[in-house]
Amino acid sequence: MSSLFVLMLRLITFISVVALLCKCAPQKNTEYLDELESIHQWLSDQKVTIEGAQIWPNATDNPEQVSLSHSDGVTGKLVFYLQLYRETNNTSYLREATIAADYIMANLPQKTDSLQKVFWAFSPYGNVCGSAFALIETHKATDNANYLAGATHIIDVIQHFAVNKEDTISWGLGNDVLGGLAGTALFLLYAGENLERPDLIEMAEKAGETLLSRATKEVGLSWKRGQNGRFELPNFSHGAAGIGYFFARLYETTDNESYLDAALASNTYLESIAKTDNGVFLIPYGFPDPGWSRPHDIGWAHGPAGVARFYYQLFKMTGDEKWKGRERACLKGIMSSGIPNLPSSNDFGEDEFYLDNRFGIGSVASFLLDLEAKSEEEQTFQNELINHVMSKSVMQDNQLYWPQVRFSFMANAGDTTAFTGQFYGAAGYGMLLLKAQAKLNGTDFIRFVDDPY
Repeated sequence: MSSLFVLMLRLITFISVVALLCKCAPQKNTEYLDELESIHQWLSDQKVTIEGAQIWPNATDNPEQVSLSHSDGVTGKLVFYLQLYRETNNTSYLREATIAADYIMANLPQKTDSLQKVFWAFSPYGNVCGSAFALIETHKATDNANYLAGATHIIDVIQHFAVNKEDTISWGLGNDVLGGLAGTALFLLYAGENLERPDLIEMAEKAGETLLSRATKEVGLSWKRGQNGRFELPNFSHGAAGIGYFFARLYETTDNESYLDAALASNTYLESIAKTDNGVFLIPYGFPDPGWSRPHDIGWAHGPAGVARFYYQLFKMTGDEKWKGRERACLKGIMSSGIPNLPSSNDFGEDEFYLDNRFGIGSVASFLLDLEAKSEEEQTFQNELINHVMSKSVMQDNQLYWPQVRFSFMANAGDTTAFTGQFYGAAGYGMLLLKAQAKLNGTDFIRFVDDPY
């Protein structure tokens, strides 16, 4: 047999094997990638020059406002691009993430900053903890030690501003997940686990002891949003559902049964105030009621989409199926609301539901994507919500964005703008589509510090 013949035979065999492997290799679903590329194009077009860096403003109507925050600012866009890179392996998206990381590195919070009494200063959704989270995730993607050093620097700043470091630690009078102690401690748990830093876990435990000392203990455990305030907002972002979730996470990390007891006591309180008829589980918006427009809400912040996180975490910790049932009762409460259409009853007010990922339909769609073993009805509902979110977008010159009326608590309230961030803007809606894409492809999804799924 000639050497040429043998060579040809080997070549044919090689080509056949490659063809077979290509045929058998699973093909990635690309259902949302065109929309995601259009979001990228729009975000790219919004960049402004700040101190020589090309970076995204928080919103189009105020191009000079650039924050580092996860909720509205640079870190939220960074995480969007990291996930987009995971889904596509397109290094241009990773480059966008590192541009954001480099901007954070050039603007790291310092021990000399006036942070102690700044609202949301140590919130995981704010500039400090959020930036450290983003740098740790960028280090995972790039193995660039500089980003890890930047995250470590931020953690040193967080430790520097802690009050009562040797006892019941705190960073202010806020108690909640969104802006207070429970949220800071959730970041510390994330950082302690990812960086193998037991000292950060110990700080989170001290935060837990502070929260126990601040709790109202009349029926189970409950908390005011701010310790010297008068309002109690008991859902996930500001109250017992979110703080109970923190205690369940603290138990997961430490195996200290007292923290599971605290989580269960939070549930005792929630059960005492919940609406449970017809199989729903709905927590009131807040107390004392100064005229909230909705007795019950739907989203991550003040509704069942957030509360369900607490119950899924309890299920993970205990294996008790009743908590899965409670998670489903949260969903049933959402489905009773009438979304995405107008509210079905006065229980949910009269105004149309918000679209965003903090209060609104976006956060509910994200919850549906995480829900396991969905029925056909639930799957249809999920798809309806995603389609509704997309129906509110604007496509112009192959750029995709979402116009948004500014909320009453914002500057320039009532004006229409287009936000770029996670809570109200293109990066957040992009993350919703990326989660849907990741579910189709089995891709790992970047989870923020308060996400149990």
